[in-house]
Amino acid sequence: MKQTFARFFGWIGLVTLLGCAGTGEVIPLQLHPVPAAAEKMAKPAAAIRVALGSFEDGRTHQTGLGVRTHLWGGVSYFDVPGGIPADAVAQALADYLTTKGWQVTKGGASDNPDVVLTGKILDFSVHAKSRVGFTEVTTKTKLALQAQNVADRSTIRMTLNGSGADDVFWFEPEDAQALVNDVLTDSFGKLIQDTTVENKRLRLKSP
Repeated sequence: MKQTFARFFGWIGLVTLLGCAGTGEVIPLQLHPVPAAAEKMAKPAAAIRVALGSFEDGRTHQTGLGVRTHLWGGVSYFDVPGGIPADAVAQALADYLTTKGWQVTKGGASDNPDVVLTGKILDFSVHAKSRVGFTEVTTKTKLALQAQNVADRSTIRMTLNGSGADDVFWFEPEDAQALVNDVLTDSFGKLIQDTTVENKRLRLKSP
C-alpha cells in the first residue's frame, strides 16, 4: 500500500515537473479591452469622427512582449497574434473607442474625419514567474498619443500609463491575457476621461 502511494505521488510530482518546465513555446495574447458593462456603447457628448493613423513600436526591444519563467527551468514567450504589437494595440484602441460611441476608421483616412489619431508604444511588457505555490503575473504599458484636429490643425498629446500585477495558484495563459486587457481598459479610459469634444474638435479638459 505504501509503495502504491509512493508511486502515485511520484507520478504527480513528475506531471507537475513536466507541466512547469518551459518548452520555448509562444503564448499568444488576444487584446480585447472592454469597458464596464454599464459604460458600453455610451455616446460621447458630441459625435466625433476619428481616423486612426500610424502606430509605431518605440520600445527598445521590439520582439515579443515578455516571458514566462517556469518553476523548474525554461521559459515560454508572450506575444500578440501576428507578432506586431503596434497593430494589435491600435486595433484594441479602435475597438475600445467604438464601444464608447466614437466613429473610428483605420488607415489614417475616412470620410471627412474630425480628428486624426496616431500613437507610439513606449512600453508594453508581460511577465510571469512561477514560484512554489503560485505564479506572479505582471504587465506594464505606456502609449504616447497625438490627436490632430482637422478643422484648425491644432494638436493635443497624451501619454497613457498602465501597470498591473496578480498572483495565481495555477497559471493559465488566460490569466496574463485578462490582466493585460484590464490594464489596457483602464489606460484607454484615461483618454475618454481627460478629453472633451468641442465643435468637432478634441480638447484636453482643464485641470
